[in-house]
Amino acid sequence: MSAESAAAVHRAVVLPISREQAWAAVTDPDQLACWLADEVELDPREGGAARFAWDDGSARVGVVDAIAERRRIAFRWRPQDADGGEGAGDRAAAGGDPDDPGRDESLVELTLDDVEGGTRVSVVEVRIDVLAGGGDVPLAPAGVPSAWTQRMGALSACSLCAWS
Repeated sequence: MSAESAAAVHRAVVLPISREQAWAAVTDPDQLACWLADEVELDPREGGAARFAWDDGSARVGVVDAIAERRRIAFRWRPQDADGGEGAGDRAAAGGDPDDPGRDESLVELTLDDVEGGTRVSVVEVRIDVLAGGGDVPLAPAGVPSAWTQRMGALSACSLCAWS
């Protein structure tokens, strides 16, 4: 099973930084631009809008679903249309149905835990259509590369160079 065909991906990394520093790494747009995307707009509050863009022209838009200060942030995101069409955050802000699974929408949850030597940052991404169906969610095997494998590696590198 490839990571792309799995309904969910889980990755984790231990960063040699405090939980407060790790929280900034997963909620501050400038720090997110170091490891998650090339350009980041994020309003880190429930209902806040999010946009993540890469130099290749791709972008994802979304909305923050839940936040627990210095512990957890969860957001839904989906590919932004080439014409800049609306994402979940835009639909919610416009009074639309933010729960419409839409195209390739998924739930991303980043969780922080204190561990010996720093802070563990865990990410789980699950496709919304699978969550809506209930039942078991097939998880990509840990050894199978995914976009999150690269992203978490970049997060680790940034924690060593930029934030320590």
